[in-house]
Amino acid sequence: MVATIDTSTAARWHWPDLAASLRSARRRSPIGTTLNAASYIEWRYYAVLSPAFHGVVGLALVNPEYRLRAVAESGLLLIVAGVLDRPNLPARAVATPPAAAATAAFCWMHLFPVTACRFDANGPGSLTAGDSECCVALAHRGLASADIEIEAGAGLKLRLEHVGLTDAAIPPQTGRDFPGAFGSGSFGAHWTVDCPSPVASTNGRLSLGAGLLTSLAQASGSTPGYATAALCERVAAGGGHWHWQGTAGYYEHSYGVRPLPLHGWEFVFVPDAVAGQSVVLQTYRGSQALRYLDVCWQQDGALRRQRFGTDALRLSWTECTHDPVLGVRRPLARRILAEAEGLRLELYNRVVHRLPFLRPHTLAVRHFFISEEIGVADWTLTDATGRVLAATAGQPCGGELAHFRLRAPRYRVAPTTGG
Repeated sequence: MVATIDTSTAARWHWPDLAASLRSARRRSPIGTTLNAASYIEWRYYAVLSPAFHGVVGLALVNPEYRLRAVAESGLLLIVAGVLDRPNLPARAVATPPAAAATAAFCWMHLFPVTACRFDANGPGSLTAGDSECCVALAHRGLASADIEIEAGAGLKLRLEHVGLTDAAIPPQTGRDFPGAFGSGSFGAHWTVDCPSPVASTNGRLSLGAGLLTSLAQASGSTPGYATAALCERVAAGGGHWHWQGTAGYYEHSYGVRPLPLHGWEFVFVPDAVAGQSVVLQTYRGSQALRYLDVCWQQDGALRRQRFGTDALRLSWTECTHDPVLGVRRPLARRILAEAEGLRLELYNRVVHRLPFLRPHTLAVRHFFISEEIGVADWTLTDATGRVLAATAGQPCGGELAHFRLRAPRYRVAPTTGG
C-alpha cells in the first residue's frame, strides 16, 4: 500500500510564512525581497470533469504585498470557467471532435484585495474572502478533500465538494533550475508543484443568472470574462442550473516565486474516479526538475504509483494550430511516451475545447495567457512482458497551456473546439 503523506498542517497556505520571512529579510535585501514578493504566486486548482460542468474552480494569490503594481496585478483571483452540458466526447481520442457551434461555455473572474482575505483561520487550507460583489469560503478536510462555496451578486452560485482518493497524493516537487537572470541566482526563482489529489470524486451544483451572462457576453476586449451565445440562450429559456454527483476531479496546490511572463507551463490530467486511476503530466518551461509524468493505478488490490522523470519522457504535439485569440500556436493533439523501471505508458490526448484566460490590465499579464484545455485521452500502462496493467479509452481529461506571447489581441475572447 502506498503510504499517505497527509498531515494536519500540509494543506495550509504558504504565503503567510513567506511573508513573515520576507519582512525579516527586507533590511538586508530590499530590492530582492520586493522582487520576490511581487513575483509570488500561489494557486489552488479544483477541476471537475462532469458532462454537466467540465471546468475549473481556481484561486490564485498573486503579488500579495501590492509591489510594482504598474507591472503586476495584486490580490486573490477567483476563476470559475468551463463547458456546460458538454457535448458527447469521442469514444476514442483519435476521433473527430464535435462541432463548436452549440458549445455552452463561460469564464468568470473576480479579483479580491488581499486585505479582504483570511487564510487558514478556520483550519489549514481554509480561506474566506468577501467584498460588495462576491464572497467565497473554502474549507479543507485534510490534504485532499475540500468544500467550496461561492456567491456573486451578479448571479453566480457554486457549491463544490471534492473528495480525493485515499493515498493517491503525489509527493510535492520543487524546481529551482530555471535558466537566466531570474533562475537560480540571487533572485532565487523557485516553484513547487503539489498534487494532493490526482483523482477525486466530486459533487456540486452551479447556478448562473441571465444578468451575469448578458454582461459577460457583451464584454469588451478590456474585460477578461465571457459567455457564449449558446449558454445565454439556455439560461434565458430558464435552464440556468447544473448539478453533478460522483464525477471525476483533480486538485493541485502549487506555489513559488517566478515572474509570471516567464512562468510557462503545460500540464494534462486524466482522472478516472470509477477505476481509481489517473495520469498527470507536468512540464514547466526551462526546468528539468519540473518535467515528469505520474500514473497511479489499481493492481492486486492495492494502489500503485510510478513517476517517469524527464529522461524517461517524450512529449510531442502531433497536431497544432495557430490560435487567433491567444496569438500563439497551440496543440490540438498530444502523444506522450514514458518508459522506466520496466513500465511503459503510452497516452494520446485530443483537445476538444479550449477556454482562454486573459487579463489585459497590466503589462505582466497582458503578454501572458493561460489556455484551459478540455479534451479526451486514451492511455495504456504495460509491464516489461507487455502485460496491460491499466488502460482507458475515451476518458475525459483536462489541462492547461500557458506562456509568454509577444502579441496581445485586443478583441473579445471566445472559446473554440480543438479543431
